[in-house]
Amino acid sequence: MTHQHALHRAAAWRPGHLIVACLAATTGLALSPPGAAGDISPYDMKESPATLVYSIDIRGHAHQGNAKLGTFRDTTVQRHLDGTVHLKGTQGTVTGVDNAQQMIEQTAPARQLMTPAIQQAMATCGEDEACMTAAIMKLSADMKHNHPGVLEGATKAKAKLSNHGLGNWTINATDPRCSLHALTQGTTHFRTIDAGEGYGGYVTGSQKRHGEGNRDCAAGMALDSVPRASAKWNGDTRMLELKLPGLTVDEQTTDADGTTDTAKVTIPDVSLDALRWTGKGPQSGQQTRQVEAGDVPATMTIRWTFTPGKA
Repeated sequence: MTHQHALHRAAAWRPGHLIVACLAATTGLALSPPGAAGDISPYDMKESPATLVYSIDIRGHAHQGNAKLGTFRDTTVQRHLDGTVHLKGTQGTVTGVDNAQQMIEQTAPARQLMTPAIQQAMATCGEDEACMTAAIMKLSADMKHNHPGVLEGATKAKAKLSNHGLGNWTINATDPRCSLHALTQGTTHFRTIDAGEGYGGYVTGSQKRHGEGNRDCAAGMALDSVPRASAKWNGDTRMLELKLPGLTVDEQTTDADGTTDTAKVTIPDVSLDALRWTGKGPQSGQQTRQVEAGDVPATMTIRWTFTPGKA
């Protein structure tokens, strides 16, 4: 932090920043205000749109049977979702102070001496920036003359800075853009024993299921209706995290005799963690998981392409 930069930041009228300004004006060093270890401003974060294209495919089959009784139930499930979401966010690097606690401890004596004078200057100057600048310069001169030993300790507080890559994207809540389309289908074939009073016999039957749903983002839609899609990147670990929205659709069941019924079927949201990415260019991948689709064991296949810099 330069002398001029320190005095400019003094206009923020925060006691901790004013103490930093005074120390910088006195020693010429970049020092952290008390408690500011987590108050690091990004220095190279830029707006970056991104597009996330993905699919979630679920396929399952279950067969239950009793050979002795001659009964069975055979069920298939297929559910598929295609999604495209446009994200708004930032990507770049931030600076971190690796030895913030050490700096706070080394500058503590100087800060203790300066705090009362800074508070008095703030009360006297109010919003007068010229008055505040003059007060800081006077306090700096007093410290040099009356407390050189304290300043010598503060002079040893040198910040050790490191750079960290970051990225964070979400759907723009004020102008959401997304398109989700889902299809579901399946069949059930069965043979059971219908044991009535005084008789018994086999009953065979079948069902067909089909559902379709769409969800498109629109300007002005309620915030709680916007799909929960996001991407987050940690440049230190080179890990990318993606949140892919699912969809709930109405699925119609039709029996062999033509009887119909409707039920809600959900293709769930999917979280993808620990995806390796360099932070540049598109990233594509595929992952499979074992899941349950109702009471049917199934395989979920997730495919995605994340493209930063693409609106």
